[in-house]
Amino acid sequence: MSLEDARFSVVRYFAADIQNAYGPNVHDPRTGEILESHIGWYHNIMSLLRNWYMVQTGAVDPKARKKTFDDALMGELIRFVSSHEVGHTLGLRHNMGASSATPVEKLRDKDFQEKNGHTSSIMDYARFNYVAQPEDGVTHLFPKIGDYDKWAIKWGYSYFDEAKSEKEEKAILNELTKEAYKNRRLWFGTEVSPYDPRYQTEDIGDNAMIASTYGIKNLQRILPNLIDWTKENGESYAELDELYTNVTGQYRRYLGHVTKNVGGIYDNPKTYDMVGNQFEIVPKNLQKDAVAFLNKQLFATPTWLLDQNILAKINPENGVEVIKSMQDATLSNLLLGDRMVRLMEGSSINKNNYSVDELMTDLRLGIFSELKSQTSVDIFRRNLQKLYIDKVAALLNPGTTQVRSIPVGVTFGFRTRMVNLNQTDLPSIARGQLLNLKDSLKAASAGSADRLSKFHLLDLIARIDKALDPKK
Repeated sequence: MSLEDARFSVVRYFAADIQNAYGPNVHDPRTGEILESHIGWYHNIMSLLRNWYMVQTGAVDPKARKKTFDDALMGELIRFVSSHEVGHTLGLRHNMGASSATPVEKLRDKDFQEKNGHTSSIMDYARFNYVAQPEDGVTHLFPKIGDYDKWAIKWGYSYFDEAKSEKEEKAILNELTKEAYKNRRLWFGTEVSPYDPRYQTEDIGDNAMIASTYGIKNLQRILPNLIDWTKENGESYAELDELYTNVTGQYRRYLGHVTKNVGGIYDNPKTYDMVGNQFEIVPKNLQKDAVAFLNKQLFATPTWLLDQNILAKINPENGVEVIKSMQDATLSNLLLGDRMVRLMEGSSINKNNYSVDELMTDLRLGIFSELKSQTSVDIFRRNLQKLYIDKVAALLNPGTTQVRSIPVGVTFGFRTRMVNLNQTDLPSIARGQLLNLKDSLKAASAGSADRLSKFHLLDLIARIDKALDPKK
């Protein structure tokens, strides 16, 4: 036989260092009938699973605290991934909104987790329960085939003998869909939404700010143990380096999950015979919570990442630039042009919606908190404050941005439009914010007793003057 022969469905193993697996199918485009499917399994997905599981569950599962997992644990991890790929071979898409159906407090509920798992679909990229805390007693940390998966297979594969035409069958399926809408665990969330914070990869729970706070607590428990969990006499610190990178990568994911709430829009697909609007702006309190989270967990220097016992073994630098790069990436993400457009449009509809001016004010008060407290500014915060001023100054002449949306009734693909941000309120808001900040900097610099802090504050004033009047 040939593995390319469409008559044979197989699991294909590849002796390769690629950390991935896939599950395609060959189908008849006229009917959708699946003719053949196969799962491609690269050997080194086991390394990926080891890293994920240790970094996400090592705080609660003792079996995750070693370099090489037992066969029983690795077998469960393989079962989880292969089940996901089987879902693809049966025609299921990723359901990135499934995990948002589980309230965060239920992720810490042992009985609920045993019965339901932490996501309603194995087709989500929900990975493992990183929210559960050591004191919760949760032992079921894997995704399982969930309520959505069973419903989707029933919807896709049921035969309706009473339907005498395509139109009648579609009407039956529509009623099934409307009934499913009454149960949040049966909802589908696309993998391509640019604005719905419930539809994200690698996240779990219905509130990214709360879930990510718990996730960071567990990372703080895991990080100091990485040396003991990876050590092997005669080996280099390569494993330690890899797992430290995975810890920082997991932390970055939490930042991204939270950031998407700012300027976010909920997208609930509806038909004419369903109640309510399809699009709804994320409530202002959640957007403010997102910025407060970033001010606390990122812009207030995350010193827990700077474990010199680890960094001195894997890196000649001590972490200053690593922290700056994280802050830089998140600030850039927060101030993206399409996010600014959504915030401006949302606040123009209703003054109670979160606005660009409020976002910049909340960021400014957090990033420049030393101005009010009259305390010295350390190197991490000096770097961050320069980043902030440079990025807001760039918004004085922001140019154009591409705004993406998913057309209603479309399952894949974007509609795009170009917006000239120079012709919006954005430059005006940026100018006003810089002027307000300049006044605060002047007052703080006059009373600063720390030499480097004073130099820094005077430099920031000069940067703002240059931005406001480039001829200076």
